Amino acid sequence: MGTLTIKQKLWSILAAAWIAMLVIAAWGAWTTRSVIMSERESKAQEQTAIVLSLLSDVAAQVERGGMDLQAGQVYARELLKSMRYDQGRGYFFVFDREYYNVSHPTIPVDTPLEEFRDVDGQLLFQAFVKAADAAGGSAFTDYRWAHAGTGEPENKRSYVALFEPWGWYVGTGVYVSDVNAAFFNKLLGVIIELLVVGGLLSVLMTWVIRKLDQSLGGDPLYAADVVRQIAAGDLGVRPRLAAGDDSSLLAAISRMAAQLSGIVGEIQHSAQAVNEAALSINDGNAELSSRTDQQAAALAETASTMEQLTSTVKQNAENAAQARNLASNCAASARQGGQSMEQVVSSMQAIQSSASQMASIVETIDSIAFQTNILALNASVEAARAGEQGRGFAVVAGEVRRLASRSAEAAQEIKALINGAGDQVQAGNLRVQETGKVIQGVVADMARLNTLISEISSASSEQSSGIEQINIAVAEMDQMTQRNAGLVQESALASARLGEQSERLREHMEHFRTDGVARAPRRESPRAADHEAPVF
Repeated sequence: MGTLTIKQKLWSILAAAWIAMLVIAAWGAWTTRSVIMSERESKAQEQTAIVLSLLSDVAAQVERGGMDLQAGQVYARELLKSMRYDQGRGYFFVFDREYYNVSHPTIPVDTPLEEFRDVDGQLLFQAFVKAADAAGGSAFTDYRWAHAGTGEPENKRSYVALFEPWGWYVGTGVYVSDVNAAFFNKLLGVIIELLVVGGLLSVLMTWVIRKLDQSLGGDPLYAADVVRQIAAGDLGVRPRLAAGDDSSLLAAISRMAAQLSGIVGEIQHSAQAVNEAALSINDGNAELSSRTDQQAAALAETASTMEQLTSTVKQNAENAAQARNLASNCAASARQGGQSMEQVVSSMQAIQSSASQMASIVETIDSIAFQTNILALNASVEAARAGEQGRGFAVVAGEVRRLASRSAEAAQEIKALINGAGDQVQAGNLRVQETGKVIQGVVADMARLNTLISEISSASSEQSSGIEQINIAVAEMDQMTQRNAGLVQESALASARLGEQSERLREHMEHFRTDGVARAPRRESPRAADHEAPVF
């Protein structure tokens, strides 16, 4: 409600009055419906009591002997068929404890009713008996039944009471639609009365709202809002006025705003100049802040580069240590290879010596063989001369045997030398294999050393690149510093101009005074020339 205008509040009050009257009328009508329903139920009970009294009279005649039981029941049945109430709409139905029909306007006599169901499938007459027995002989039961007038299923409430002497259940019902019809008739009358009273109230409230609107020229809250805007310095605001309105409160406020607007116009121009100078300072400060952020980002990047550079240098140191270890291993392998090669040389020298001895022995064998050939030739000659008497042949033969013996000994020596040479050759072969393995290890170590040297070279390149980035970042920070210095100079000049505009604004404000307050003393404002911009 705080945001509504006075007119809206008055209309809201009228609407609330209408709503209250409608609620009261609806409540009264609903109460009336309840009263009507209670009256219909009471009437059903009264009519059922009349029927029970009539049955009691007939039963008394039967007991006195005036008629037998069957004749009395037939007589009572005929009386019930003819009984009507509520302008013929109300009737009675009767059935016994065995659920056989005794009297009903539409159901034949002696029709079994135990399995009879209503529109909703409820075992209707069993429900009547259960409700009456549970309530001590009489009770109301709700169900749906075809209306006698329209034939359509309608909600119905029946009152059933037990006639104990004959075991008959007597009942009559009330249609809820009949009660609703009476309710709507009553509601229509209440609505007509409500429209008459509400119409008069609406006409009176409309007249009051119109007179209030003419005297104020608008809503009081709207007028107060316009005054608040003017008090806040918005002299360009103009209230909305009706055509030809020049005497209302809003019209007076509009004239006041126009006069104040002309007086303060020049002040607004000066204030605009001050605002522009302030905006210039703000822009300079914003740019200075942005460049400072960039400088901070450059410093952060420099720090990150330095961290990477440190990591790279550490890695180079580790690689250098590994290279040093590998170099030591290579040196040890080289020394071992040298020792193996010396052993190979010794073995080869022994093989050479053995080979020399073998050559000398071979020469001896050749000489022996030569002499053997000569002796054999001489023996042949002597044998030829002597014929059968060849004494020289025996001498020659013995000599040949000695030469043969020496040849055998030389052959044994050659065999031994050859065997020793074979062993030495085998040992030399093993030494050569070991030397080859050592050389292979040297080659593998040299390959790893080459890889480490490559990594050291790559790390050195990264170090060079990082140093270049540091140089670039430092150059950018230097440029930013120079620009920031220029911005500071511009900010100082803008501050000087702002001082001049403030002085002019003060001079304009000297035209205004309040009652009882003297004019403010004039102060000399600092000039732009009195302040030198800082030099960086």
